[in-house]
Amino acid sequence: MRIVVDTNVLVSGIFWGGGPLRLLSAWVAGEMELCATPQVLSEYCDVIDRLAVRCDRQDLAKRWKSFIFEHLVLIEETRTYHGVRDPKDDKFVACALSAGATILVSGDDDLLTLREVEGVKIIKVAEWLKGHI
Repeated sequence: MRIVVDTNVLVSGIFWGGGPLRLLSAWVAGEMELCATPQVLSEYCDVIDRLAVRCDRQDLAKRWKSFIFEHLVLIEETRTYHGVRDPKDDKFVACALSAGATILVSGDDDLLTLREVEGVKIIKVAEWLKGHI
């Protein structure tokens, strides 16, 4: 199964744990493929780096970024999307569509209000966990 996660879900799992970390742990265990376009990957890295400095966890950031670069399915953005209330989030829907992902996991209301786009379900971490525990 291919999924896309928004940046908030990724960094929440890395730095704070909880449900987002359980989702990332399923990825680490090989239960799914996490996909990103270069634009999404760039945002992931920028936010990880900023939070690593703020939380004084450069070691954690370095380990996760290494894992991300080795295991993330980097895809070319072949689709565009313009329909999220916050246009900065369009890239996540475009990524999911380009990757042929079935799920986009987010905590962002601008994405969650869409619920589904062309067969890609947009769900919260808690909903993902209910189906995968």
